[in-house]
Amino acid sequence: MPLEAYDDCWLRYDRADENRQASYRTCVNVYASVGAPELGAVREELRRGISGLLGREPHLWQHPPRSADGFLAVGTPEEMEVVSDAVSVDTVQSLGDGGFHIRSAEWEGADVVVVTAPTDRGLVYGTFHLLRRMSLGRSIDDLDIVEEPANAERIVDHWDNPYRRSVERGYAGQSLFDWERLPDLRERYFDYARLLASVGINGVVVNNVNTRIPARESANEFVSRNAGWRLLERDGLEKTAALASVFRRYGIRTYLSVNFAAPMLIGDLDTADPLDDAVEEWWARKAEGVYDAVPDFGGFLVKADSEGQPGPYDYDRSHAEGANVLARALEPHGGRVWWRAFVYSDHDDRAVQAYEAFEPIDGAFHENVTLQIKNGPIDFQPREPASTLFGAMPATNLSCELQITQEYTGQGVHCCCLVPQWKEILEFDTGDGTPLKEVIADSAGEGIVGVVGVGKDPNWTGHYLSQANLYGYGRLAWNPDLDTETITDEWARQTFDDDATETISGVLLDSWDAVVDYETGGLGLMHMMYNGSARLENHYDPSPHEWPGYHGATEEEIGVDRTTTGSGYAAQYPDPVAETYEDPETCPEELLLFFHSLPWEYELDETTVVQRLYDNCFDGVDAVRDLRARWHSLEGVIDEQRYRHVAERFDEQVVQSRRWRDTLVSFFYDHSGIPDEQGRVPRP
Repeated sequence: MPLEAYDDCWLRYDRADENRQASYRTCVNVYASVGAPELGAVREELRRGISGLLGREPHLWQHPPRSADGFLAVGTPEEMEVVSDAVSVDTVQSLGDGGFHIRSAEWEGADVVVVTAPTDRGLVYGTFHLLRRMSLGRSIDDLDIVEEPANAERIVDHWDNPYRRSVERGYAGQSLFDWERLPDLRERYFDYARLLASVGINGVVVNNVNTRIPARESANEFVSRNAGWRLLERDGLEKTAALASVFRRYGIRTYLSVNFAAPMLIGDLDTADPLDDAVEEWWARKAEGVYDAVPDFGGFLVKADSEGQPGPYDYDRSHAEGANVLARALEPHGGRVWWRAFVYSDHDDRAVQAYEAFEPIDGAFHENVTLQIKNGPIDFQPREPASTLFGAMPATNLSCELQITQEYTGQGVHCCCLVPQWKEILEFDTGDGTPLKEVIADSAGEGIVGVVGVGKDPNWTGHYLSQANLYGYGRLAWNPDLDTETITDEWARQTFDDDATETISGVLLDSWDAVVDYETGGLGLMHMMYNGSARLENHYDPSPHEWPGYHGATEEEIGVDRTTTGSGYAAQYPDPVAETYEDPETCPEELLLFFHSLPWEYELDETTVVQRLYDNCFDGVDAVRDLRARWHSLEGVIDEQRYRHVAERFDEQVVQSRRWRDTLVSFFYDHSGIPDEQGRVPRP
């Protein structure tokens, strides 16, 4: 791959076989709308896709072509007679924002395929859906597809540090965005927008949620110069506007992460008190300036009162009061505040804090505020129960925050497909049989947010197989009812040769369970890793001694009591969910030690807690070895570059999984004094 080249990911548009080429010939002639920025993107994508799939440039017409092969029509019913004749206009107009209708029909004696929608954004999504179908080798005859997104908001949050080109929790190189050279645009920005739009993403936060980076004494000025909150200044808004012009072409709104103390940091105020009139006026003026630069600006993301970030607690105000001052500033412009519920400080059990902070103020947030809740109560652990807030705030707009970048699951080195984890979370019963996916669906201002780690690396994600997480996130955000097998098969089939699809999909499907086993022992333990590593930032190496509060290991027992006799976290769920977690006999085994502190020899099904921990750790390593062997079977089947890249990372994953296993089982033995029944611990 040339130095400046980068991967096409799942938008390869490899040549279709001869039979499919013949059946796809309708799409050689394209009658597509012109005008709005999104429509230019539609025409360009059709040119790329059809050229790749059929090996010939499509003919792009501004009127219905007369062709024996028929044609593809892309537009709204109002502007195209062929569209209004081929579909039910009422059906199209009833679709939500982003929805589309694809239908095969006959028009004036010609076979046509129609892609239509009530909005230009919907035409983008419909076009990508049709091209995906063709890339997967599926028929486009007799189509009658009506789709609309289950979630109104489908956003990715970048943790990029403007002007520094670094990415927090970024394992794919420097920031994709070259802030020093913006507003000059690069082709890669457009290709990134294509990737996002192809899976239905409609929003992007372009900078780090941690907007105030602590200064080092030797580089105070450098850090201050590179703080993300400066994007609200004139120069930063000019750069943001340039990026917004790219994303706008693909129906994606641009957002900024802002610092709660911005009125003090870049204003001339000596307070950020949300109830201070001068603060309210400052945010209103700032919002006007932002919308002057970016008229379709999405809004602000805020992390407050967490990990050193300022917030309303500095002024004895509630989080609702803190969020609402920004909401009032954005409201006249149609903007929204995304307020993170990730709040913790010194506490006996960090898991209970978000509920204690936010449940009492349910209903106090303005309508254009969305509470952004991490999927679990701790911090993107390999496996957690769903946050209790999802079943506790019916009067507040909610969104579920997932982590696409693999902070706690091997970063850019280990293979770990997170789609099964997300499916588990989205299907979680929040009470009365209502799954989490329904709590955040349908309503405007609610949906799913993913923390993304895309970077400047040629493969975008640091690990070729990690692309499946970005793809899978978008597909689930659009339709959480899709099953994991469908998503992994789609990604593998579009990204690699058909001969490799089954093997690669199988590797992805089995990878998460393996990581959970060797990193945690598989019974719900948390934070078994080092908090500062010379290898890859932090959270990469095993170090269970560092976080005793998360595993509760003593000579007698292990786990954390989060029942009514402990921290009370389980009781934050409504019944019958709370009842299930309160009793170790009914608590799911995979979360047992998250909710209960149990004797090492507590009896499970045909074994004990300590023996299950041993077995799971060893099983995890065996599973990784098997994944590596399955990948090795693809040598000569796929291209050498991607084969070798992933093979080398599997070699590293095998080594690291053994380190995790050996560290954890030694830790379990040192505390329990109970040897492994199979003689593996302690070592002979």
